[in-house]
Amino acid sequence: MYQNDIEKIINRQFDITTGLATNLSLPKFKKYSVCNLRGGIGKTTLSFNLSYLADNILTLDTCPQGNLSYFFDDNYFNNYSITVKDLILPYLIPGLGKPTRCSTFVGSSNKWFANKNAFYIPSSDELYLLPSQLSTALHQASSLSSPQKEQAVANILYSLKSEVDREMAENNLDKCLIDTSPFFSGATQLSWHASDALIIPVRTDQQSINSLELLINTLVNPSSEFRRYLPEMVTPKIHMIILTHCGWSTVSGAQSKPNQQTKVYIKKVYDLLNRHRNLLSTNDPSNHLFLLDDFLGSGRISSALSKPLELLQAGETKTIDRVRVTVNQSVDKCKHELNYINRHLW
Repeated sequence: MYQNDIEKIINRQFDITTGLATNLSLPKFKKYSVCNLRGGIGKTTLSFNLSYLADNILTLDTCPQGNLSYFFDDNYFNNYSITVKDLILPYLIPGLGKPTRCSTFVGSSNKWFANKNAFYIPSSDELYLLPSQLSTALHQASSLSSPQKEQAVANILYSLKSEVDREMAENNLDKCLIDTSPFFSGATQLSWHASDALIIPVRTDQQSINSLELLINTLVNPSSEFRRYLPEMVTPKIHMIILTHCGWSTVSGAQSKPNQQTKVYIKKVYDLLNRHRNLLSTNDPSNHLFLLDDFLGSGRISSALSKPLELLQAGETKTIDRVRVTVNQSVDKCKHELNYINRHLW
């Protein structure tokens, strides 16, 4: 069964990259966090492109670096707007008023989203301070006697969830995507509590596998920072592991077949999923592993123009840092992969 599942994942890639793949039997959720406890693996790039492919969507940037916010509005740090930190702070500091209708229409600052019903709430560099503020608030809440203790802790841990649900209802949105930082404490912790399921990018290297193991341990370990305050809480399901920066065989006739290095990481990820089936949104690990190309020049142009990959065309060029970069034919393959992923979310 193990080898059959690995072959199933590998063999369906050709149909995915040609746009002919049939859908897997996966449930659909409303709210996802894109996360892994490591940087540089494609979380923000994935969040940006998936937010374009969806509609009626609210996207939150909970990473203090603010890269996703920059993609939506390259001048966001100079604009006065409500940030994710503003949503959370009233739950940590009594007496602060709670904002409403905080999200911004993406199309007002990014022309590529003009025809999309997409809204976002930007990051803030003050999110770097949130872990210590959150820890202090939880420590104070934990010192109360029951049942006040449980209620106070729940109010804090579900603060972002409450604000996301309110914001979605006020704007009549039915989808939410949360981009997170590589660090668990702070906004990432609250993002997990706000989400129904997790999308986990994993790069084809051992450090990313180690980060995936750490993430899984954080989800299941009763003494972890995620579980220890509310032991009986609902844990978000792992919906997708997206293996990024995949490489492909150069053997004649092996189109869209992973190369040996990529196969190694497919097997490592599958092994982890197989051992933790109870965390998945179905009981079949092969349903949850998706492969994604390295975007190369297409990704550089997409980032430079804040333009979703879906809108790039082969042959399109851009000078970046005095180097002429061209979108090659592989962009169509990437589009099919992203669309296949999107079809299994909403």
